[in-house]
Amino acid sequence: MRARNVPFFNYAALFKEREDEYMGVIKDVLSRGAYILQKDLETFEKNLAAYLDVEFAYGVADGTNALKLALIATGIKPGDEVIVPSHTYVASAAAIHYVGAVPVFVECASDHLIDPDSVSAAITSKTGCVMPVQLNGRTANMDRIAEAIGDRPIPIVEDAAQALGSKFKRQSAGSFGAAGTFSFYPAKVLGCFGDGGAVITNDPDVAKKI
Repeated sequence: MRARNVPFFNYAALFKEREDEYMGVIKDVLSRGAYILQKDLETFEKNLAAYLDVEFAYGVADGTNALKLALIATGIKPGDEVIVPSHTYVASAAAIHYVGAVPVFVECASDHLIDPDSVSAAITSKTGCVMPVQLNGRTANMDRIAEAIGDRPIPIVEDAAQALGSKFKRQSAGSFGAAGTFSFYPAKVLGCFGDGGAVITNDPDVAKKI
């Protein structure tokens, strides 16, 4: 059997399609020395918040750091349990681990997204957060997630890395809980050159901490 090399993503071909435009942007940034915390980022954050209909949006280094910041800002402490679906990318669980919390994996429903019944069954006195992962451009049934949590003071932090633009009942992925996060890794819905991410929230206290 002949070996075949199938590229993960044909970045080079996509670059060629709009090379002049991309190089113009790169030249503009380099000529201004506009590398970190510039007007470009402020404009992007403002536009992202407006697009998702949220109060606050912050650009960060990558999706994993976005999750870490969101968890810390919503009060997750070492030893807390964070409920997360078993079907996700390693960054979801890694971010939980990096802040000293414990990932608790639950099943997925028929839509391959987090199963609300499994969430309900996994909640204990140690549960500090529920982390739905919005995968493949889709958003979980957030009404049922809220019902699973009930009146318990357990925040939702959404890993919406793969779901920018996705909605549930006309509400944007990432905007349902205390905070939501996105990845701009090149192969994501909105990809950048290298790594990038964002945290969004409607909570002024969470925003201030981030």
